[in-house]
Amino acid sequence: MSKKKNRPHGHYCKICGEYKANEKFSGKGHAAHICKACSRLSVAEKAAAMDINRLMNFPMRRISESEKKWLKAKMKDDCPEVADMAREIYNVCFPHVERNAMKKQLVINTLSFEVHIEVYDGYGDMELADRRFTIDRKSRVLTMTDFQAEGSEQSVTLEGGQMAKLLRYIVHTLEIFMWEQDYCLNPDEEDYDPFLEWEEGFFMEDLEDRLEIQPPKEPEGSSSWRVQVEYMNHTEQDICSYEDYLPDRPEELYLSLLEYFEPEDEVF
Repeated sequence: MSKKKNRPHGHYCKICGEYKANEKFSGKGHAAHICKACSRLSVAEKAAAMDINRLMNFPMRRISESEKKWLKAKMKDDCPEVADMAREIYNVCFPHVERNAMKKQLVINTLSFEVHIEVYDGYGDMELADRRFTIDRKSRVLTMTDFQAEGSEQSVTLEGGQMAKLLRYIVHTLEIFMWEQDYCLNPDEEDYDPFLEWEEGFFMEDLEDRLEIQPPKEPEGSSSWRVQVEYMNHTEQDICSYEDYLPDRPEELYLSLLEYFEPEDEVF
């Protein structure tokens, strides 16, 4: 014999989304699936509570067009709590929408990219990279400074289409505007906990008062890589890393820019 499914006890309220005892419902409320507590709410409060209840139980799967349309409408809801929750769920269901929208607004004006760490060359060997690349969209000039060669500079002037293609590649493919977030290069001070780091950089004024923690110190030594970008909309980006390795996308940018200065293969 198959086991009976366990059904929740009580009656369901469509406003708060809870199962409550029958005594919590009036005669009309029982038929309308609205408990006594929720019946005292205003029309706007009832609508907001129903929206929040639906959002909290929103399916994490491929949603239908009608569900997507409803979710986008709730992102502009008059209730801030509903709008914020709908926006968070929409970003979870469509994680690349926000990035793609940002890509359409960002055009690089100038870029400076420094690398001072070992990287893999095109043949799979490790080499010390100690170079700086600069890009100027207006003049279409790409410059490389080699600090291992006493700061010697090489410059190439790209065609208009080549420069536009390179800048689109950096924004649309490498998504340079998200590196700070993707590689956690700017952690919040609130997330800093010296206990987890086994450091002694904290003090207590009073055992009964809250623990006051010193903010994290700036990393010592020179950076392993740094990128500075100025966009056409006058926004600026400055990312600096002290890690002992070069992440995949910064490494891809380094190798791509280095190709412009490699000698062409001779044809025999």
